[in-house]
Amino acid sequence: MSGLTIVCVDPDESAREETLAQLRDAGDAPTLVTAESLAAAEERVRDRDVDCVVTEHDLPDGTGLELAARVRDFRPSVGCVLYTAADREQLATDEFGDPVAEYVAKDAPNAAEQLRNVVAFTGSFRTQTAYPLPQNETDRLAALEAYELDPETLQDDVERITDLAARHLDVPMASVNLIKEHSQEFLVCHGANWTPTNREDSICTYAIVEDGPVAVVEDVKEDPRFAENRTLDDLGIRSYAGADLRTSDGLAIGTLCAYGEEPRTFSESDREFLATLADVTMTVLELHHEVTQLQRDPADLPERDAGSGRR
Repeated sequence: MSGLTIVCVDPDESAREETLAQLRDAGDAPTLVTAESLAAAEERVRDRDVDCVVTEHDLPDGTGLELAARVRDFRPSVGCVLYTAADREQLATDEFGDPVAEYVAKDAPNAAEQLRNVVAFTGSFRTQTAYPLPQNETDRLAALEAYELDPETLQDDVERITDLAARHLDVPMASVNLIKEHSQEFLVCHGANWTPTNREDSICTYAIVEDGPVAVVEDVKEDPRFAENRTLDDLGIRSYAGADLRTSDGLAIGTLCAYGEEPRTFSESDREFLATLADVTMTVLELHHEVTQLQRDPADLPERDAGSGRR
């Protein structure tokens, strides 16, 4: 966290001092600024060059999410971290549209370490407007980790799916993506050889929080979320269609995507086909996961649920 300027917001002085101590323990000499309310924090961010805001959720004049939304309006490059014991599932994220903050639970066993890691990443690498987080993000990440997906063993089966998607939708590029905590990783790519990108730079991190199984961006340059996204420019992505990869519990662990190099529309038939292929992809991933479990310990193999849980 060397060189970072961090605003620490908490109405409780002792709790605020504890958070400051945890941030100082990183040993990287960040510049730490304090505030006890939403209004005071907003003033601090407006008055100086700030890299990250760490805030309690319950503030005397609002909430941490409200503060994060306000900061996004006038300083979109500033990262925000909710550092609170409030249950993530109970936070009213829908009120603010795209959620705008990372979340670290104060009562987690390794809370201080998590906070330092998230602040270091958020403050150092966030260059776009803060990306949305699903309300079930913790469960979603746990589900993704549990699949233990290995690109080498999945390559042939999943590659056939991306080939079908590209051919049917008449696009030059298609991929199966995994949305990890801070990155988007490409399990398989058709028509490209992409390396992982920051999650904030991906369209898919927005797609998995949208209503409906398929998200479409007909022209990224006409969408304010992506118009200035240099990563998409570098990848040659101008249009996008992405279908959720959902577990039987309805958790979106990734996407099956098709990309165009020019603006274009995707018909209802295109969207239905992509959603069907996404279901097939999840079936393949689940089968590989079950085989891995069976090889490790047959007693651990769960009964398969019918369907993929697609909403």
